[in-house]
Amino acid sequence: MPDSLHSIAEQLMEIFIQAQSRRNPTHNPSAYKRKPGEVMVLHFIGANSGDGGGLMISEISGKLGVTSPTVTQHINNLEAQGLVERHADPGDRRIVRIRLTDKGSAYIQRIREARLNMFVGLAEHLGEEESLQLIKLMKKASDYLLGQQQLRMGNLMTDDSEGSGPDGGM
Repeated sequence: MPDSLHSIAEQLMEIFIQAQSRRNPTHNPSAYKRKPGEVMVLHFIGANSGDGGGLMISEISGKLGVTSPTVTQHINNLEAQGLVERHADPGDRRIVRIRLTDKGSAYIQRIREARLNMFVGLAEHLGEEESLQLIKLMKKASDYLLGQQQLRMGNLMTDDSEGSGPDGGM
Protein backbone atom coordinates (compact mmCIF):
# COMPACT_ATOMS: atom_id res chain seq x y z
CA MET A 1 0.00 0.00 0.00
CA PRO A 2 1.47 3.41 -0.92
CA ASP A 3 2.49 5.62 2.03
CA SER A 4 -0.05 8.30 1.09
CA LEU A 5 -2.92 5.78 1.14
CA HIS A 6 -1.70 4.42 4.47
CA SER A 7 -1.64 7.97 5.90
CA ILE A 8 -5.14 8.67 4.59
CA ALA A 9 -6.40 5.39 6.07
CA GLU A 10 -4.93 6.33 9.46
CA GLN A 11 -6.61 9.76 9.29
CA LEU A 12 -9.94 8.15 8.38
CA MET A 13 -9.62 5.72 11.26
CA GLU A 14 -8.80 8.54 13.69
CA ILE A 15 -11.76 10.70 12.60
CA PHE A 16 -14.19 7.76 12.84
CA ILE A 17 -12.89 6.93 16.32
CA GLN A 18 -13.14 10.57 17.34
CA ALA A 19 -16.68 10.84 15.94
CA GLN A 20 -17.76 7.79 17.96
CA SER A 21 -15.81 8.75 21.07
CA ARG A 22 -17.41 9.09 24.48
CA ARG A 23 -15.91 12.58 24.44
CA ASN A 24 -18.58 13.44 21.91
CA PRO A 25 -21.09 15.68 23.74
CA THR A 26 -24.02 13.70 22.36
CA HIS A 27 -22.75 10.67 24.31
CA ASN A 28 -21.58 12.44 27.46
CA PRO A 29 -23.48 10.85 30.36
CA SER A 30 -23.03 13.90 32.60
CA ALA A 31 -24.73 16.04 29.95
CA TYR A 32 -27.94 14.04 30.50
CA LYS A 33 -27.46 13.16 34.18
CA ARG A 34 -28.09 9.51 33.31
CA LYS A 35 -25.90 6.52 32.56
CA PRO A 36 -25.29 6.00 28.82
CA GLY A 37 -27.08 2.63 28.99
CA GLU A 38 -30.12 4.23 30.58
CA VAL A 39 -30.28 6.90 27.89
CA MET A 40 -29.91 4.20 25.22
CA VAL A 41 -32.78 2.18 26.75
CA LEU A 42 -34.97 5.31 27.00
CA HIS A 43 -34.30 6.18 23.35
CA PHE A 44 -35.07 2.64 22.25
CA ILE A 45 -38.34 2.48 24.17
CA GLY A 46 -39.36 5.91 22.86
CA ALA A 47 -38.54 5.01 19.26
CA ASN A 48 -40.13 1.55 19.32
CA SER A 49 -43.30 1.84 21.38
CA GLY A 50 -45.40 3.09 18.47
CA ASP A 51 -48.80 1.92 19.72
CA GLY A 52 -48.05 2.92 23.32
CA GLY A 53 -48.33 -0.70 24.48
CA GLY A 54 -44.73 -0.83 25.58
CA LEU A 55 -41.95 -3.35 25.11
CA MET A 56 -40.87 -6.49 26.94
CA ILE A 57 -37.42 -6.51 28.51
CA SER A 58 -36.45 -9.40 26.22
CA GLU A 59 -37.35 -7.28 23.15
CA ILE A 60 -35.23 -4.39 24.40
CA SER A 61 -32.24 -6.58 25.29
CA GLY A 62 -32.41 -8.51 22.01
CA LYS A 63 -32.47 -5.40 19.83
CA LEU A 64 -29.79 -3.57 21.82
CA GLY A 65 -27.55 -6.62 22.05
CA VAL A 66 -27.25 -6.57 25.85
CA THR A 67 -28.38 -9.06 28.47
CA SER A 68 -31.85 -8.99 30.02
CA PRO A 69 -30.39 -8.48 33.53
CA THR A 70 -28.56 -5.38 32.27
CA VAL A 71 -31.78 -3.97 30.79
CA THR A 72 -33.69 -4.88 33.97
CA GLN A 73 -31.18 -2.91 36.06
CA HIS A 74 -31.56 0.12 33.78
CA ILE A 75 -35.37 -0.20 33.87
CA ASN A 76 -35.32 -0.38 37.69
CA ASN A 77 -33.26 2.84 37.84
CA LEU A 78 -35.41 4.59 35.24
CA GLU A 79 -38.60 3.51 36.98
CA ALA A 80 -37.29 4.90 40.30
CA GLN A 81 -36.68 8.21 38.51
CA GLY A 82 -40.23 8.23 37.14
CA LEU A 83 -39.12 7.96 33.48
CA VAL A 84 -40.62 4.54 32.66
CA GLU A 85 -43.41 2.39 34.02
CA ARG A 86 -44.19 -1.30 34.01
CA HIS A 87 -47.65 -2.63 33.22
CA ALA A 88 -49.20 -6.00 32.54
CA ASP A 89 -49.95 -6.96 28.94
CA PRO A 90 -53.74 -6.95 28.51
CA GLY A 91 -53.58 -10.12 26.40
CA ASP A 92 -51.39 -12.08 28.81
CA ARG A 93 -51.08 -10.81 32.37
CA ARG A 94 -47.83 -12.79 32.83
CA ILE A 95 -46.09 -10.46 30.37
CA VAL A 96 -44.76 -7.17 31.72
CA ARG A 97 -44.36 -4.29 29.28
CA ILE A 98 -42.27 -1.16 29.71
CA ARG A 99 -43.28 2.25 28.39
CA LEU A 100 -42.17 5.83 28.87
CA THR A 101 -44.00 8.04 31.31
CA ASP A 102 -44.84 11.61 30.31
CA LYS A 103 -41.70 12.67 32.19
CA GLY A 104 -39.64 10.11 30.22
CA SER A 105 -41.10 11.28 26.91
CA ALA A 106 -40.33 14.91 27.77
CA TYR A 107 -36.78 13.97 28.75
CA ILE A 108 -36.15 12.15 25.46
CA GLN A 109 -37.66 15.05 23.52
CA ARG A 110 -35.24 17.49 25.21
CA ILE A 111 -32.29 15.28 24.26
CA ARG A 112 -33.51 14.98 20.66
CA GLU A 113 -33.91 18.76 20.40
CA ALA A 114 -30.44 19.38 21.86
CA ARG A 115 -28.88 16.92 19.41
CA LEU A 116 -30.80 18.38 16.48
CA ASN A 117 -29.72 21.90 17.45
CA MET A 118 -26.12 20.73 17.53
CA PHE A 119 -26.45 19.36 13.99
CA VAL A 120 -28.27 22.51 12.82
CA GLY A 121 -25.19 24.38 14.04
CA LEU A 122 -22.96 21.98 12.12
CA ALA A 123 -25.02 22.45 8.95
CA GLU A 124 -24.80 26.23 9.35
CA HIS A 125 -21.05 25.95 9.96
CA LEU A 126 -20.44 23.78 6.88
CA GLY A 127 -23.04 25.36 4.63
CA GLU A 128 -25.61 23.53 2.53
CA GLU A 129 -23.25 22.23 -0.17
CA GLU A 130 -20.63 20.81 2.20
CA SER A 131 -23.34 19.40 4.52
CA LEU A 132 -24.91 17.49 1.63
CA GLN A 133 -21.48 16.32 0.51
CA LEU A 134 -20.70 15.13 4.05
CA ILE A 135 -24.00 13.24 4.19
CA LYS A 136 -23.26 11.55 0.87
CA LEU A 137 -19.72 10.60 1.88
CA MET A 138 -20.70 9.37 5.34
CA LYS A 139 -23.47 7.22 3.87
CA LYS A 140 -21.05 5.79 1.32
CA ALA A 141 -18.47 5.09 4.06
CA SER A 142 -21.07 3.59 6.39
CA ASP A 143 -22.41 1.31 3.65
CA TYR A 144 -18.87 0.16 2.84
CA LEU A 145 -17.94 -0.49 6.47
CA LEU A 146 -21.19 -2.36 7.13
CA GLY A 147 -20.58 -4.52 4.04
CA GLN A 148 -17.02 -5.26 5.18
CA GLN A 149 -18.26 -6.13 8.67
CA GLN A 150 -20.86 -8.52 7.26
CA LEU A 151 -18.28 -10.06 4.94
CA ARG A 152 -15.83 -10.59 7.81
CA MET A 153 -18.55 -12.07 10.04
CA GLY A 154 -19.52 -14.41 7.22
CA ASN A 155 -15.88 -15.44 6.83
CA LEU A 156 -15.57 -16.03 10.58
CA MET A 157 -18.64 -18.26 10.54
CA THR A 158 -17.24 -20.20 7.58
CA ASP A 159 -13.84 -20.54 9.28
CA ASP A 160 -15.48 -21.81 12.49
CA SER A 161 -17.55 -24.43 10.69
CA GLU A 162 -14.52 -25.72 8.77
CA GLY A 163 -12.75 -26.64 12.02
CA SER A 164 -15.74 -28.32 13.60
CA GLY A 165 -15.95 -31.42 11.45
CA PRO A 166 -15.87 -34.97 12.79
CA ASP A 167 -12.09 -34.94 12.86
CA GLY A 168 -12.03 -31.66 14.81
CA GLY A 169 -10.42 -29.86 11.88
CA MET A 170 -7.33 -32.06 11.95
